[in-house]
Amino acid sequence: MDLNSNKILHQVQALRDRRYAADALELLLKSEWPYSEPKAWLLRGTLEHQLGKYNEAILSLSVASGYQELFFSAAYHLGEVNRSLGQFDQAAAWFIAALYIDPTHRYSHNSLQFTRFSIDLLPRVIESYRNFVNAAPSFILGAQLLAHYLLKNGEIEEAISINCHASRLNCEPSSISLSLINNSLSLPDFIIIGVPKGGTSSLLGWLGTHPKLWCHPRKELHFFDGDWSHGAAWYSSHFPFFDSQLDIRCGEATPNYFQLPACPQRVKELIPTARLVILLRDPLQRALSWLYHLQRFEGLVGNPSELLENELNELESLETSILTSSGFRWPNAIHGSCYNVPLQRWLNLFPREQLLIIRSELLFQSPESSLMHVADFIGVDAKWSWGELNPFNVNPLPYSKLPDHLIERLSLFFEKHSGWAMSEAINTL
Repeated sequence: MDLNSNKILHQVQALRDRRYAADALELLLKSEWPYSEPKAWLLRGTLEHQLGKYNEAILSLSVASGYQELFFSAAYHLGEVNRSLGQFDQAAAWFIAALYIDPTHRYSHNSLQFTRFSIDLLPRVIESYRNFVNAAPSFILGAQLLAHYLLKNGEIEEAISINCHASRLNCEPSSISLSLINNSLSLPDFIIIGVPKGGTSSLLGWLGTHPKLWCHPRKELHFFDGDWSHGAAWYSSHFPFFDSQLDIRCGEATPNYFQLPACPQRVKELIPTARLVILLRDPLQRALSWLYHLQRFEGLVGNPSELLENELNELESLETSILTSSGFRWPNAIHGSCYNVPLQRWLNLFPREQLLIIRSELLFQSPESSLMHVADFIGVDAKWSWGELNPFNVNPLPYSKLPDHLIERLSLFFEKHSGWAMSEAINTL
């Protein structure tokens, strides 16, 4: 690549990183070299994906995948495009192809975990994960996901055994008292219970840098809302049993726990002393973010304004008792931003001092102060150098503007169903 081409490439990447995908793609296509430079095809494909040009993205990324040095990245991004199109089996195949090249690639593991591939693919996924674990035996996430897929296949004893081993990877052997030997359950000290698109990925990732916090590397274990029937032994197998003198706290994050009605009682039953962290994002911004998430990763099709208006019409037609008693209602953009009733469920079972409720906006406006507050709440030294705090899982594009009449209707709806909960959240430190 000549100097001029390299300069243009950096300019395009800078625009993309600043969320100016349309400008970045325009600059790329106006340059003289995109059709002969392999990296330009990869960059073009990722920009086309961000802009919703899915068919074009597949073509560009397919060209990039023809170059051996780019196959890994192209395979991962092709998997993401297929997810956006709702082609989940094809997406899974691309993620697996990427992982055969790099079995420690966290993004491919995470994407595959949340890809709703058909049950027919499960044996192939399990076989692949056995290979990934053999290739990278000290990589905890790969082993725990192997256990996750084994559980889905009904092989619970092997899943628990692998999980128990995996949870102790990357921990000093002298600091661990094996839970099976001690015949006791190793359970988390804290759980980030909500909300989806509220910043839970960033919070868990940032907390994981603290030497006294062991944060589960696999986001969203879904035990209390999905795998409850498999019992406490399954959940316990996810966490190492540390010597109490080390004062290390374990935790996980599954933001769906906040909304689903059965979760508070189950957490109370199993971990009555758990410290619970809730991030509450501005309800309208969370609703928009969730819609864009579904469009990027679940194949949801439609104009955001129309999708929101349709959901709002449906929710307003329901009796209050039905609206407040139900859990997840597709697409759950507006309903997932109704915070009052879910928060009251948790407060009915847990004392207020066990719940830390923070506005998501505060977390990102003052990340270090917020982390110190969370660390103090969990019970570890808050005076820790957190390092560079870059947000995780950020939508690459700005949201489209909603009609004024819809904003007004949504504002009134959220004031009724989320206003009290938002007033309970910390918004200054």
